[in-house]
Amino acid sequence: MKLLRSQTGFTITEIMVVIVISGFLMAVAATGFSSFFSKFNEMTKTMELQRDAFNCLQTIKNGIPIGSGAGLRFQGIATSDSVLFEGTNATSGKSIRLYPPVTDYTHQNDFIRIFYEKSSWSVRSTYLYGSIQPPAPLYLFPKNTRGNTMEVTDLNFKKVNAGAVTKVLEVQLSARVPIRQVHKNKFEYAYVNYATRMTLNMK
Repeated sequence: MKLLRSQTGFTITEIMVVIVISGFLMAVAATGFSSFFSKFNEMTKTMELQRDAFNCLQTIKNGIPIGSGAGLRFQGIATSDSVLFEGTNATSGKSIRLYPPVTDYTHQNDFIRIFYEKSSWSVRSTYLYGSIQPPAPLYLFPKNTRGNTMEVTDLNFKKVNAGAVTKVLEVQLSARVPIRQVHKNKFEYAYVNYATRMTLNMK
């Protein structure tokens, strides 16, 4: 005759309770992770906007690299000795033409033009260096790459020194990037507004 032994285990009710609690905890964790990654993505886009806007100002100041090797030169505000404001105002505008010091007759017509292009929401530039000239204006900010959603909302150059000759420029740059979609065609943006002064090479 076989003796019956007591058996231990879980009832169906206990298993169902555990499953329900586990599902609840997983849902809470998923929501937390989703919120974390959403905030992280917003912070990343904001920091990238600040970095690229700052780099654009540095390029405007120190110059765009032109040529290569021993012939590499930089053309910008700090390497130019005169400036022309394009437009109706002689002391401010959204487009400037810079002229570097003339070194020889082959470079007597050299210039660099930096301007705000509203249609593409960007800062662009073109130049003439000897016989070198890009076939189309360059994109300084934002870069013309797939997936880049940054937009320049304003760029302004202004003479701030006294006297007839422009020696110091104030450069104002404003830009934005969408960080969150609020509705179907409405976004929340992160903004950056920079203003800095740059001095021409008046040697």
